[in-house]
Amino acid sequence: MWENEQELSGRLKSEVDGPAPAVRTDLVEVLKRGRRRLLVRRVGASAGVLAVVGVVGFGTAALGDLAAPRDTPPAGDGGVVTTSPATVGPEWTTVAQPARTPYGTFTPAWTAPPPAGREILSIPLCDPGAGSQSTTWNSPRPPESVLDAWVRAVAQVASPATVSELNTRVIPANKDKHPDSVDGHVQWLDVTDEHGTGSVDLKAGRTTLDPVAAADDEAFAEGNCAPPRRLVRSDGTVLQFYPVQASEPFQSLARVLRVYTPTGATYAISVVNYGSPDFEFREEDASFNRTGAGRETLPLTEEQLTRIGLALGDAR
Repeated sequence: MWENEQELSGRLKSEVDGPAPAVRTDLVEVLKRGRRRLLVRRVGASAGVLAVVGVVGFGTAALGDLAAPRDTPPAGDGGVVTTSPATVGPEWTTVAQPARTPYGTFTPAWTAPPPAGREILSIPLCDPGAGSQSTTWNSPRPPESVLDAWVRAVAQVASPATVSELNTRVIPANKDKHPDSVDGHVQWLDVTDEHGTGSVDLKAGRTTLDPVAAADDEAFAEGNCAPPRRLVRSDGTVLQFYPVQASEPFQSLARVLRVYTPTGATYAISVVNYGSPDFEFREEDASFNRTGAGRETLPLTEEQLTRIGLALGDAR
């Protein structure tokens, strides 16, 4: 969060002259720092042409062949209200890694607190680490088949909620600083019901590891303290659910499902409690400006998010 324009100017100069930034262009990352302008990190990602994605049909078997993990967060992760319950599925297991010791508990800052009357969730915070050396989240434009499946799946599972058209933004590469870098891509869908507007975003990456090894390597990548839950499908695809996390501003909530495929393609689907009415994109400096607190609840349950992940796994 930038306290004044002088600080922002200094940070902009650092972006040009300093070391390469971490690779994150998902909405959770670019919008979590506050209501003032957030410098969007220039990332090295695969080149892609921005286009309007047409929704095409895909097999509906993926939407009904699996029960989801429990919608109740593991002990110590705080109670998070959702709009409907999920079904317990025996295929899901908790990753066999010890829980980590929190360095603290989420506490909203006085500069951007939740709206009056909103419950403050007690969610432990842990260090996500420096990131994997084998899996990169460079945010290339996902393949058309994956984008189509994602858009269609969100519309199907979110019903009767209203789902927006596909929103996309391109984060230009910083060629002056990194000559070999290319554009990064951000894409999200707003989901609106009687509780307000939230959103679902999709991020693409790549790994050199097999799906289980890649998932093990990123078991605590979301800053979670409790180990995630996992499903290994018969084709080798791994779906990994992380406990709900909270961040600044306004107690922003995020539930993340990562998908690791046998081809090396990886995807992260994030459901958050804010949407397009709560931020703006500034074309002049390719930055997002968070303006609103969003809704109190997440717009999709774990079961709904699971079905979206299955559709992506089948669409590669």
